Amino acid sequence: MPQVIAGKLKILAVSSAKRSPAVPDVPTVAEATGLKGFDVTLWAGIFAPRNTPAAVVMRLNQEINSVLNQPDVRDSLARSGAEANPMSTVEFAAFMKSETSKYETLIKDEFCSRLLYGGCGGYGAAVILVP
Repeated sequence: MPQVIAGKLKILAVSSAKRSPAVPDVPTVAEATGLKGFDVTLWAGIFAPRNTPAAVVMRLNQEINSVLNQPDVRDSLARSGAEANPMSTVEFAAFMKSETSKYETLIKDEFCSRLLYGGCGGYGAAVILVP
């Protein structure tokens, strides 16, 4: 964001479905181009190993959400153009399912057919072929 603030870089659009609080005057891709429903965002999540006890998962979730809700953490993220979106474990599972289904067609149709010239034969093949 420093380059934007200094006027050295101009943001043409943000790829999320809604405008970013960090740059509220910048339109979304959907607004700028008319591509309805365009929503591609970068996100990060924290995962625990399979079979982690539920009590441990819940405690981790509570502590991580507590940190993400701290004003200094939110401010630091905002200065970078990011937003914290604390979720429960159930909400995050639903979010992951939504994200997976959103990109499934793109991965199958574009990545597998165009980049691997003949299809993936399943996601396992794509993982093996990508260094």
